[in-house]
Amino acid sequence: MIAILAAGILSPFFVEVTPEVRSSYVSLGKLMEDRPMQITNVRGGYDAGDFGRFGVRNWDVSSLTDRRHDAHRHAFYHTEFGLTWQYDVKLSEDWTLRSDITRSWTMYRGFNRNYASSNRTYSWWQIEQELANPYIVPFYRLRKCFHGNDYLYFKAGVRKKFTFLDDFYLTPSVYVDGGSSRNYRRVISTRPDGEKWHSGVSSVTFRLELGWRVCENVSAFVFAEQYEVVGQSARHAIESSSYRCAHKDWTLGGVGCRIRF
Repeated sequence: MIAILAAGILSPFFVEVTPEVRSSYVSLGKLMEDRPMQITNVRGGYDAGDFGRFGVRNWDVSSLTDRRHDAHRHAFYHTEFGLTWQYDVKLSEDWTLRSDITRSWTMYRGFNRNYASSNRTYSWWQIEQELANPYIVPFYRLRKCFHGNDYLYFKAGVRKKFTFLDDFYLTPSVYVDGGSSRNYRRVISTRPDGEKWHSGVSSVTFRLELGWRVCENVSAFVFAEQYEVVGQSARHAIESSSYRCAHKDWTLGGVGCRIRF
């Protein structure tokens, strides 16, 4: 009854909230933190029917340990805020091309004076698309960053959702992360031999998600991921890196829920 009432009040507006706790944190293909993090994704907007869904989003991540207290204040790490447009093209009865275009700003705040250069904001454009169908769903993400973080990042993969017992689902997926040479250096660090990185794939991730549809507007999920740096030179560079989270292979997991009205 509450869900129906909320949906009636908000329509044609919508609100989506996805809080998660992860055992570690991979950002744009790079293992940034190998200890627990909390992430919250909030999106709201207006459903304009044939013109798509217009909205705003806010995404933030916080540390659940004091691991990063030497670099910034405890807990809060950074936030992303931006404008979004989602549009679906129905190709046939069972096939739909879903697009999500975002213009966002990533803001780092709270670093101590020794890391003042990290108190910065950079912006980016991003497009995400997936071809929804009853079989295997291909998807990709393309992000171009500006203002001090000038690199191109991409993610591409496939997934398949299996539904069982009506309200439960299991979704295995596999995807690669990569990008421009500057993005490659951001993920892997400098090469021990002094040579420059080339553009390409930097890592591959295998993911398995188990979900439960609690009700029409709420679902809960748990997941496990296996992260692997690819390429002999890249793996050697990771082994030689002094970065505290330089792991060429890493297993992580998490739990969260998705709420939508």
